[in-house]
Amino acid sequence: MGSYKHLMIYTSVFEIYYALLDAAADVTVFSHGFAVVVFREFSSKSWVSRPISMILVIAYCVTFGMSMAMLASHFVYRYSVTDSKFNLRYLAGRKYILLFLAPFFYAIWWTSALLFGYLPNEESDEYLKNRFLETYDLRIDQISYVSPKFYKYGTHGELLFNVPAWVAVTNCLMMVTSSIFCALYLGTKCYLNITKQLTTVTGISKFSANLQKQLFTALVIQTIIPVVIMYLPILVFFLCPMINVNLGYSSKLISDMVAFYPVVDPLPNMFIIKSYRNAILDIFRCGNSSGKIYTSKCTKSTQDSNNINMNSMTTVHQPDRF
Repeated sequence: MGSYKHLMIYTSVFEIYYALLDAAADVTVFSHGFAVVVFREFSSKSWVSRPISMILVIAYCVTFGMSMAMLASHFVYRYSVTDSKFNLRYLAGRKYILLFLAPFFYAIWWTSALLFGYLPNEESDEYLKNRFLETYDLRIDQISYVSPKFYKYGTHGELLFNVPAWVAVTNCLMMVTSSIFCALYLGTKCYLNITKQLTTVTGISKFSANLQKQLFTALVIQTIIPVVIMYLPILVFFLCPMINVNLGYSSKLISDMVAFYPVVDPLPNMFIIKSYRNAILDIFRCGNSSGKIYTSKCTKSTQDSNNINMNSMTTVHQPDRF
């Protein structure tokens, strides 16, 4: 798999960290009126202090921002494999490290935005305290939370723009839309490049042609998945409070969909690409078999899955990268 394996290992370690952080933070995300809220329950008897509780909430939000960059990095890499000029200009040599640094750049950016416009204050406490008490039976002093509140009440009860919250969320949405651009634009360009190369290259084997078709299908689905499961829910989650539309309990569904993405993302490759699919099925067959009837078949499927990337890149400019 060449250098791509490093990006995959990096992503796997990140996802493990994200899962552990999610379990430790145990945050709840919801919207209320013109505010988006991320909170966790805090107790004086808890194993974490109040400052650590707030750090966990902030770390959860920042890690989500890092996941946006992580997803974009994969689409940048996939496109670079099909375009040698793009690869030489942006990812050749040490510039490949930029894919690994992008999540940390997003982390700094997201943290800065969060500290600027998400931190709680007396006004946000007053606005949210009834919702916390009615819905979660919690007082303000029992939780740690961050919340961009898009509007505030004036002296006569009129709604006024809360500028810090708008600035902070605008920066966060810029990060989200940049990731959307990479997924949609580069994903489409990658598909078109490989399609063009298949039509111009002669003498391609039947196995490679079938494999490319499977990869095409997987790529299309892997482009659609983040749009449906991550990007659209996130945009709805932020845009509705911006226009003072209360999502109510549907906000919980949106946050669950975002958390579901890492589970769904690998499935197209696992089940659409035949060699991977056979290897997975044979693992269960081998495990359930008491004899050796499946031994040769399991070995062959494993070898096919190990060599799939070498065979699949016979029509692109950079076969050594996979």
